[in-house]
Amino acid sequence: MNPIAWLEVDMARHMLLEFPLLVALGAALAHRLAPRADAAIARFDRYGLTGWTFASLVLAFWMIPAALDAAIGSAAVNAAKYASLVASGFAVRSAMRRSPIALEAFFVGNFAWMAATVGLVYQEAEAQLCLNYLANSQQRAGRGLVVFAVVALVAWFALRARHILSSASAGSGDDALRSAIGSTKS
Repeated sequence: MNPIAWLEVDMARHMLLEFPLLVALGAALAHRLAPRADAAIARFDRYGLTGWTFASLVLAFWMIPAALDAAIGSAAVNAAKYASLVASGFAVRSAMRRSPIALEAFFVGNFAWMAATVGLVYQEAEAQLCLNYLANSQQRAGRGLVVFAVVALVAWFALRARHILSSASAGSGDDALRSAIGSTKS
């Protein structure tokens, strides 16, 4: 069995291994982006809002059971899945250069809530939601999505904690909050 088939034969591996690997690939590509290309992207991605929105929509779409079934059933849809997940990783990494902490917190929190909710639905559904996956695979994917949601939120906070804490200690009260909300990273 080839590695792609191995990943996609199980719903948990499909969503919890393949998706993050594709997103990470996109993020790695964005990390290597030339400053000139980044400047071109920045023109339409002010504060990273476009990138975060695009990534949120892509991730939400691929959590829909019918979308997973379509990707398994069609090579063209599967290719679109690969391309869109890589593009979402690229968009998020690029957006993180420009986005204020408050904007990041909103989108990361939204992703965590969405993934946990979908995970709970997958666990509690009495019927099989995906035609291509067995109910036990669906339940494992659901448990994994809940764990992944918590880990993503904690990882984002750990990544940004130094910035958040330094903004808070630089001022007091409202000044620190305004600084954290309005600051952007390079």
